[in-house]
Amino acid sequence: MKLSTMRRGDHARIRHIEASDALTRKLLEMGLEEGMDVTLLHEGPVGRCPIAIRIAGDRVIALRRRDAEAIHLEHLS
Repeated sequence: MKLSTMRRGDHARIRHIEASDALTRKLLEMGLEEGMDVTLLHEGPVGRCPIAIRIAGDRVIALRRRDAEAIHLEHLS
């Protein structure tokens, strides 16, 4: 599963990031790392973009859906 396909309320863990060096660096700077748990909080009204996710239990960040396409997840129940 990819972060871009999650729906509001879904919980998952980042398995790996498959992106260009520049996008990978950007995502790491935002605090996204392999093994981190994420929860999808919000989807924008047009094209479900941007998305807001909670990471590390307390931080909330927004991403473009096309950037979220690079983040592969394992679903958590």
